[in-house]
Amino acid sequence: MVRRSLPIALLLVSLCWQLPSCAQEMAQEAVLLVASPELQDPNFAESVVLVLFPREGGPLGVILNRPTRLMLKDAFPDEQNLRGRSDTVYFGGPVRPGGLMFLFRREGASEGAFPVLEDLYLSNNGTLLDTLLGGSEGGVQRYFLGYSGWAPVQLEVEVASGAWHVLPADRQTILQMDPKVMWRELLARATAVKT
Repeated sequence: MVRRSLPIALLLVSLCWQLPSCAQEMAQEAVLLVASPELQDPNFAESVVLVLFPREGGPLGVILNRPTRLMLKDAFPDEQNLRGRSDTVYFGGPVRPGGLMFLFRREGASEGAFPVLEDLYLSNNGTLLDTLLGGSEGGVQRYFLGYSGWAPVQLEVEVASGAWHVLPADRQTILQMDPKVMWRELLARATAVKT
């Protein structure tokens, strides 16, 4: 199994937590949070966060524009089928920063994952990751260390105070926009005066 190839510290942290499975429904559609220029928290300054709203618990998501220097092949050095892969691992947020999350595409509902948009899901399920990396179907689009989370009303308060701009989530932005320009472009879109 792929998870056995993780460095010991990452393995211990990732096995100590598990997000709820996708058996629950989302309370609302996924959104993109665009940090206001005034937001000074170093975890979120100039960030764009994909946020999901599970019916149970508070909102959660991953930062889309914080690539790290770590590549997937380095996180799984003993896994033969990953040796040629150069997938970048992103910083997903300050919650459980040693745990691995991943965005992936798959037709139909996927147990152990949160639905994002259409055939796009977010998960931290190691068994599911093994299946996806085995190439049986779908494919992982992006990997994250850690995630972002809020208490049930915390995010509403932050948005109301002007810390975040809210945009609808879309696949093009999530999967194809250059992380280097993502924050500036989405901030311009979020603050554009509509006439």
